Amino acid sequence: MIWLVAILLLLIFAGIGYLKGAIRMSLSLAGLFIGLVAAKPLAPLMTPIYTASGVTNLVWLAVLPPITAFFVVGLIFIGIGFFVHYKVSQYYKYGADEVTRLTWERMNKRSGAALGLMVGGIYTILLGMLVYVAGYFTTQVATESDTGMLAQLNGLANGLESSGMGKIARSITSVPEKYFKVSDVLGLSHKNPLLEVRYRNYPSLLKFGNDATIEELASDDAYHSLLVQQASLQEIFPHPISQKIMSDPNLSDRLLSTDLDDLQTYLETGESPKYADELLLGRWELDVNATINYFKKNILTTQLDTSISPGGKQLTKSAQIRIMKEIVGNMLAGTTMIVYPDKTLAVSGPQQAEPEEAPQEEPAFDDPYGGMDSRYFPQGGAPGAAAAAQQQRQQQQQAAKPTYTPEFTEGAQWENISRGRYTISDRGSNDKSDVVVKKNHRAYITSKRMTLVFKRVW
Repeated sequence: MIWLVAILLLLIFAGIGYLKGAIRMSLSLAGLFIGLVAAKPLAPLMTPIYTASGVTNLVWLAVLPPITAFFVVGLIFIGIGFFVHYKVSQYYKYGADEVTRLTWERMNKRSGAALGLMVGGIYTILLGMLVYVAGYFTTQVATESDTGMLAQLNGLANGLESSGMGKIARSITSVPEKYFKVSDVLGLSHKNPLLEVRYRNYPSLLKFGNDATIEELASDDAYHSLLVQQASLQEIFPHPISQKIMSDPNLSDRLLSTDLDDLQTYLETGESPKYADELLLGRWELDVNATINYFKKNILTTQLDTSISPGGKQLTKSAQIRIMKEIVGNMLAGTTMIVYPDKTLAVSGPQQAEPEEAPQEEPAFDDPYGGMDSRYFPQGGAPGAAAAAQQQRQQQQQAAKPTYTPEFTEGAQWENISRGRYTISDRGSNDKSDVVVKKNHRAYITSKRMTLVFKRVW
């Protein structure tokens, strides 16, 4: 099919050249070359035309302006060709003898056909280049439900590749190599929807979870279903979230700044060559059981800091274990940590509601007994004495609870000491916590008060 299209284009341009003549075709050929050279520099001048008309899609804003500049230059040279041809034809028609005029017209038509064939060949290659560039992406995400122009484009692109013309198109295209890398990554993701988990944990993309557009994408079940079910581009592209992503220059620039070669390797193998030595990067969650067990095993060499214990006193082993369970199981359970490549980390814990103050009940009447000795009241003491005792016990229990605040919080900095060994320093503090990442995907964070064990979240 691709060869039939190429032959038709050559015949059409040859016929146009025969009818128009050599002068107009030579100027059209000149306009073609100048248009190709000037398309990219003139593209910024064409962009306001589309932005003023309401086009916000970054894909169209990258494609349409250079194509428009190319056709504008071509039309200018076609207009010049008509003018020059008119002047020359008027001379031979009225200023030359009949034989000279007929000779010139014959030469003009036949030379025009040859030039038209040349212009047709160049346009065939350019059209093939456009088909190759657009089809390089669409064929990688093609589905059986593709219809219309998308299906035709995929058919032409496959024919171009199988005929060998794809190599020619690839060699002459001025499209940045990053486009082809992005197409490879998106094609791989479309065929393997479960790679979403790897995207979520790739170090360079960890902070994208805080972007409003990405959060909207993750929370939209309908859009998520389109991606998981490998829907056609005709269903994905018109979706409002797709349009929002393709219209956000800041988000696009951040995504395109990612090392695409390393990202593709990570998606294919689960290992990132770029971040292979930074074992701390990624998402972590406090492992409650592992933290308590680690403390039990090392209780002879590890003592809870006295600032944690109630009253600041040294405690027995059983009391230390009880307090440790209280701290880790109730106060720190659900704590998560995200370690970013820019040497920062984010820590978040469970939302603990502040205890409500017990309402103070006012006595309905004054104590008529005047605080007399409770032995005169064998059924439980004077009215109000039981409530006072209960309140005293609650205050004692509340005072006996341990308190603990982690040394590292939101905005803390990490530093690589050696492979698998790090330090974490909190912002505005000189205290540092030592971190050891082991092969069992556990991170042991030791501060001056205790050791917390985090497990990696995949």
